Amino acid sequence: MLKDITIRSLANDSAYERGVRYYQQGRVLDLAQGERGVYHAVVEGTREYKVEVRLSKNGDGVEDYTCGCPAAELYLGACKHTVAVLKEIQEQQRGQAQMGRSDGTRLFHLFRREGSSAPTAREATYLHLVPRLFLSEEFGRVVKWLEFRVGVDKLYVVRNLRLFLEEVEAGAQIDMGKNLSFSAASMHFADALSEQLWQMLVDARHEEMDMLAYSSPFASYRTQGTSYLFDQKKCKLTPGLFEKFLTLLGDAPCEVRFNEEESEEMRVRHERPELSVTLSDLGQKGAALTLQTEDLAMLDSEARYLYTPGTIYAVDAPYAQAVRPLLEAFRYSDRLALARQEVEPFFRRVLPAVEEVADVQVDRRFLERFELAPLRAQLYFDYHGEGIEARPVFSYEAASFNPLVDEGPVQAQGARILVRNDREERDILNYFAAYGFTQEGNVYVQPDEEKSYDFLTEALPALAEKADIFYADAFQKKPVQRLPQLTAGVSVSDDNLLEVTFQGSGMSIDELVGILQDYRQKRRYHRLKDGTFVTLGEQQLSALADFVENTGLAKKGARDGERALLPLSNAMYLDALARDEDGLRLERSKKFRRIVRDIRNPQDADTDAEVPETLAPVLRDYQVTGLSWLSSLAAYGLGGILADDMGLGKTLQVIAFLLAHKEGAQQPSLVVAPTSLVYNWLDEIERFAPQLRARVIAGTKKEREEALAAAVEDCDVLITTYNMLKRDIKSYEGRSFRYAFLDEAQHIKNPATQNAKAVKKLHAGGRFALTGTPIENTLTELWSIFDYLMPGYLLTHQSFKARYEVPIVREENARALKNLRRHVEPFILRRLKKDVLKELPDKIERRMMCEMTPQQEKLYRAWLLQGQKEFRALLKERGLDGNRMKILALLTRLRQIACDPALFLEDYAGGSGKLDLLEEIVGEAVAGGHRLLIFSQFTTMLAHVGERLTRIGVSYLYLDGSTPSFERLRLVKEFNGSGRAPAFLISLKAGGTGLNLTGADMVIHCDPWWNPAVEDQATDRAYRFGQQKNVQVVKLITKDTIEEKIYKLQQRKKSLIDQMIQPGETFLAKLTDEEIAALFEK
Repeated sequence: MLKDITIRSLANDSAYERGVRYYQQGRVLDLAQGERGVYHAVVEGTREYKVEVRLSKNGDGVEDYTCGCPAAELYLGACKHTVAVLKEIQEQQRGQAQMGRSDGTRLFHLFRREGSSAPTAREATYLHLVPRLFLSEEFGRVVKWLEFRVGVDKLYVVRNLRLFLEEVEAGAQIDMGKNLSFSAASMHFADALSEQLWQMLVDARHEEMDMLAYSSPFASYRTQGTSYLFDQKKCKLTPGLFEKFLTLLGDAPCEVRFNEEESEEMRVRHERPELSVTLSDLGQKGAALTLQTEDLAMLDSEARYLYTPGTIYAVDAPYAQAVRPLLEAFRYSDRLALARQEVEPFFRRVLPAVEEVADVQVDRRFLERFELAPLRAQLYFDYHGEGIEARPVFSYEAASFNPLVDEGPVQAQGARILVRNDREERDILNYFAAYGFTQEGNVYVQPDEEKSYDFLTEALPALAEKADIFYADAFQKKPVQRLPQLTAGVSVSDDNLLEVTFQGSGMSIDELVGILQDYRQKRRYHRLKDGTFVTLGEQQLSALADFVENTGLAKKGARDGERALLPLSNAMYLDALARDEDGLRLERSKKFRRIVRDIRNPQDADTDAEVPETLAPVLRDYQVTGLSWLSSLAAYGLGGILADDMGLGKTLQVIAFLLAHKEGAQQPSLVVAPTSLVYNWLDEIERFAPQLRARVIAGTKKEREEALAAAVEDCDVLITTYNMLKRDIKSYEGRSFRYAFLDEAQHIKNPATQNAKAVKKLHAGGRFALTGTPIENTLTELWSIFDYLMPGYLLTHQSFKARYEVPIVREENARALKNLRRHVEPFILRRLKKDVLKELPDKIERRMMCEMTPQQEKLYRAWLLQGQKEFRALLKERGLDGNRMKILALLTRLRQIACDPALFLEDYAGGSGKLDLLEEIVGEAVAGGHRLLIFSQFTTMLAHVGERLTRIGVSYLYLDGSTPSFERLRLVKEFNGSGRAPAFLISLKAGGTGLNLTGADMVIHCDPWWNPAVEDQATDRAYRFGQQKNVQVVKLITKDTIEEKIYKLQQRKKSLIDQMIQPGETFLAKLTDEEIAALFEK
């Protein structure tokens, strides 16, 4: 826990004391703990400041801190805001420590804290804080300060503001006068304005002390009693404080005293004052300019605040900029004299500016001598190479001239002098200088295309308000246009291609692609062949660019004259894009709409596939939807990823699909699966769809080639492994399959592997993938699967990375992510258990068959032959009853080999099919967020399982019969509570009683036990009262071994077991001689 000495060591005394006060005043508005000991907080000061603090691992040290206040940026050490946050963290730590205290102790502590806070209503003193504003002109500027009076009924002058602030913060007794004495702890304010003004003073003093404290290594010894803002009863107003004061004041009145004049009531008005100026003719002496508005003073150097008796005007910035020169001129006198020769230049250069901010009254006698004609300007534009040129013409009455080559007239009609408007002329010509035009004879020239576009889009609209604009014939129309609203028509051809045309643009597809290429290069315009600039607007073109680039329309090969041809796989993306984006209109044909509807709502699609009668009682509703979804995609030659959560029956949905499409099939379908799952597929097909002729392509290379050739003619489903496929790919390349399914498709997540390259060479009418984790680490994994499903749909790998992976992962580009989702979501069907919870039984049991490795199988056959010989000898010697223990030992050895021969053979290194399958199952389960119990009768098997889990990065807990009872309880609490270890390895006997492991939702039995009641007891550790999830139970059975025979015996004798056998190891005693002998058969 943080100690006070630790916090004190980070800050100087002044910052520490003020930080403690901030903490006590509750100024830490928000405090949250993030990752790795980092706290985030917001502290209220003169404004809200963000503070971050990182503590050491044990929470008693401070490793780093930051604050957004000025003091933290300028000086070393922790600021008061950081100190306040550290105190708040310290208090939180105390609160956590108190959890172990008695209720009474905690109650006393809390009430002791509460008792030191706000006073009771009877003790409180409610004060009014009333300001008086002083304005004093000194050396050409206005000095501003505030004085305050405070009181309840009678107001008392605060004679020393700094001292008053410090005494209140120190909680002292305050004596203001004979009838006003109160404790600072009881001080409150009677109105909102008083409270806000007080807080302004407190914040100003704190900021001042921070600056003083950090400006000297000895600052903490001298900040008290030092001030540059507070001088006895005065609070000097800096520009920032003055602005804040006027903001707080709002429309409330305030007493003000200007210079030495009498005080008066003042209000702030947010508007422009009315100014009046008179220009008088003095004959030969010239003229006089008089400001008729009296006593108007600038209160700041920018003229944002203007004072006239009774009012402070807070004016807008443009007005302030325009009026400041006028007020500066009249600062020392209300009357300015102009010599006779200065009158005409005044009319030309000054008068237009004065008229913008004041009402100007001109002596009529001037109108007899000067012609004040208005300026009429014309600008003539034409192309100049890649850029543009402009010829200006100015007109006053009948006189017109080009200011670039002609000085212009000086004589109006009659004898009057023509007064040109220098200001307006200069404003117009300055635009050309600002945009880099150069003079060539009588025209301005800008040869650069991009600068010409800037001028036409930015300057020309403003110039159009000051001059008449004319274009040469070469322009034909406006030189800058916006892209017209485009409508894309989409239909489906007879050969299932999308035909795209663009309507209403008057442009070819090639020109539209050129526009989009300029847009993607972040150019603001595109230049058409006729020279017209097309402005590239964000909203419309972003949608259109997504359309063109993400469908491959930008490729030359996709365009055919006025139309484009795209793969049908783009239909769902185009439909989603048009629904989401305002910038794209899509006219869809009837066939296009039907295809989108069938894929979006597959259960309503009109496809040939129906639920097979034999599977209708088995399939759940969501599985029927999965069958319809696969059928809809297949009907249009599209592929997809079935990504249901583990245990929801992805294999069964595929089997139902294959059975539904069996009739009329001219070619077999292919299933590619990991080696550990191949025979599980065969087992599931034989169990749920015996009508399907299925075959595993395995054995030597010659056997595989012969099996493949034969199976193509007489099988409905071929099953092979990824390893076998990549070895035999030349045999598969020349064949066509009706459908191809990849199980555990994450095996092709790396596009550079031989697995990925091999499956992408397959020829199939429809391609599908099964995986619960289509993305494990990178988006490239998703691309690789889609490159198998529908090659080119997600572009090339390089284009995919540039358009999606880099923007999404590195730049967190939301638009790229949204576009990728539009592409892939229609082709990924993923249901989690929580989505279909009502359809699931509380406990789902599943048998999974696994094949032995070649060396494992060879070893098993050898031990089986030896066991047969020993079994026959034992029967001959003493009979079955006399040798049950020896026979059980022979059977146990076979069971160990079926699990992993390394359980008893130290030098064995031939692998285990069961451990391979277990690794696949656990990897997918943990990636899907599941938590597992893994049981085995053999503790050595659990050790080998643990090694495999470590290899794939899965942490686990372990429990067997030797685990002490207190340790068992700790492990159970850790598994159910923390969730850090997703797997719990438990020996079968140790898990039979006394454990409540409802934190798990999946149970794996590595090996079958003689008595299934023992397995059921272990399963019930997870599936019992208090379990809130469905529990999936997986039983791993090694094919063609004693395990398969035990499992079949269990199923055949289940009723006997339920009626006659109590939990224990008595199942073997109930077997006949023939049944035991059968266990030793091949």
